[in-house]
Amino acid sequence: MSVNGRLFTWVSLVAVGGIDSLLLAHWGDRHGVRGWVVPVAALVLNGLVLARQAVSLRVHEKTLRRLDGTLAALRKSMVRDQILADIGTGLLTAADTTAVHELAVEGAAALLADTSDALAVVLAPDVDELVVTAAAGTELDGTDTGLVGRRVAPPAGLRTLMQSGEVLGIGSIAELGVPGIDSTRSALILPLVVNGRFFGVIVATSERSLHAELRRALETLRTQVALALDGAALTAELTRRALHDPLTGLGNRALIGERMVQALARARRTGSRVGVLLIDLNGFKPINDTLGHEAGDELLRAVAGRLTHCVRLEDTVGRLGGDEFVVVLEDLPDLAAAARVAERVVEAVAKPIVVDGHELPASASVGVAISNDASLPDELLRQADSAMYTAKKTRKTGAFAIWGSGV
Repeated sequence: MSVNGRLFTWVSLVAVGGIDSLLLAHWGDRHGVRGWVVPVAALVLNGLVLARQAVSLRVHEKTLRRLDGTLAALRKSMVRDQILADIGTGLLTAADTTAVHELAVEGAAALLADTSDALAVVLAPDVDELVVTAAAGTELDGTDTGLVGRRVAPPAGLRTLMQSGEVLGIGSIAELGVPGIDSTRSALILPLVVNGRFFGVIVATSERSLHAELRRALETLRTQVALALDGAALTAELTRRALHDPLTGLGNRALIGERMVQALARARRTGSRVGVLLIDLNGFKPINDTLGHEAGDELLRAVAGRLTHCVRLEDTVGRLGGDEFVVVLEDLPDLAAAARVAERVVEAVAKPIVVDGHELPASASVGVAISNDASLPDELLRQADSAMYTAKKTRKTGAFAIWGSGV
């Protein structure tokens, strides 16, 4: 019943009582004492009815207040459920951990929206510390990212508890030590742990304590985020395995092909060139035959490391298989730039490599090819391969040849 409805009921009851009083006064003016019996009896009965109505109204008012409170709580619960559903949908399509962290603080901030000066942050593990990767809340007006990037070194005992997956309520966020947050605040720490893997924590803090329903909603969010981070980690690992050589960690043939397509597309837009170096180790088979495959694997890993140091960050080093490596050089001005990298590769590989106390002689034959506006990835690899065999024919301990140069 609305406020206006309740007011109208009370006014009606008062009006009935007033009319009864006027009738009684009018009756008393015209009848004797015996004549009072009927109106008094009627008045008493009417009064009892009015009293019963008044009591019923009060009871209804209390019931309605309780119902209003229940409905308000139900509405808030439905809002929280909708927030969790929306965030859950977003987490299903999150591309990486950064997107998951952003959704985590977005969801936590939405759940905390009715709480004064609320703040939610995600702390991700980084070696022995935690780093703030995302932050949101009413204290930040949802836009200030000044906390992002700050580093935290929680006490060893607290970190152990967090890694166990236990939800923690702390009286002062100073125990966690997040810079830039009022240390007098209490906080709820929600660890992100799945199958023993620790992905960090969500920290929710407010000037007021968090009620039980809100804590449960935040714990549900914690579960959603932890599972999403586990899924993102698994996807990243599967992608890494699919695109990288398990022995050396370099890109495999699939990744090299992908990078070449991208590099050639950029080169056509910018008018630059892409260089490809195909590298084959000389005398690798005798090392495998005499010292065993473990020694050969160690040699391949050492060569992979040296090749990586010969190129720029934007270039790609890969292993095609066996003792064949490839380097994709981007944004080259001319063929001479690719030739200089080939020289560095020959010199780097030629330095002796020590494996299990044995100094292994190493050298490489390198074929160089450079793109034009119509080059395709497979074509460039064939050209570099042809040039590499030209370099091998020189029978030098280490040499390079350029496709199409006759050298």
